[in-house]
Amino acid sequence: MNVREAARYLFVSHPHVRVLVERGALTGTPTESGDYEIDEVSVEKYAADRKRAAKEYLDSQTEDNDPLGL
Repeated sequence: MNVREAARYLFVSHPHVRVLVERGALTGTPTESGDYEIDEVSVEKYAADRKRAAKEYLDSQTEDNDPLGL
């Protein structure tokens, strides 16, 4: 998977995908063209982790924790 494909899959920008690779959040190897070849499994894992984190956050946001009008 190249940077463009990973960006589309994750719905992020191309530069953000490069940052994720450089930070180690995605596994990628540099190519001769200066792009990255990104491991599909790492992209799927990153997407699943982000989805899980979003769900945990949304589940924690209830009116019981912060009632309206108080």
